[in-house]
Amino acid sequence: MSLLRPGVLFVWLTMLTVPLAGAEAADDLAKPFLGTYVGTAQILDEAGQVLETRDMDITIAEGQRGAFTVTWINVTLVDGRRDVPGVKRRVDTVTLAPGPETGIYLEESRRSLFARRRETDVMKGEPLRWARIDGNRLGMFSLVVLEDGGYSLQSYERILTDIGMDIEFRR
Repeated sequence: MSLLRPGVLFVWLTMLTVPLAGAEAADDLAKPFLGTYVGTAQILDEAGQVLETRDMDITIAEGQRGAFTVTWINVTLVDGRRDVPGVKRRVDTVTLAPGPETGIYLEESRRSLFARRRETDVMKGEPLRWARIDGNRLGMFSLVVLEDGGYSLQSYERILTDIGMDIEFRR
């Protein structure tokens, strides 16, 4: 059972940098989100009690042909500390390209210089990812088909604020 399942993850982040260069401009809807955000997240249970605290870094950078890349680093703290056993660090990156409808973005296929381009295989547990931009909200979604045929859907709402970005996570 995941600690994330019963609650909502709230993150308060402050934007550190805005301008990032890319080969071509990101889609106009994505431009307000470009930058690096650093903050702390608290995972809350249904009663609003803190279950877990994480340090988070999120970078949203321009890509090619209207795409943008989101890279995030989560460091799960132990008793509010990073320098003790049990601390976990996770890094993930996704590149999202404009989809068939305005404001919809699809994950680009993973590429390698040494292998053929391959599509996501959701039946092998690989996540299907997409995003939606609506005003000051960047919603990112990840769907995983489980071994028993069920599914897990995660959503991250990145919301621009006057001081940076808030995040709401749901599973």
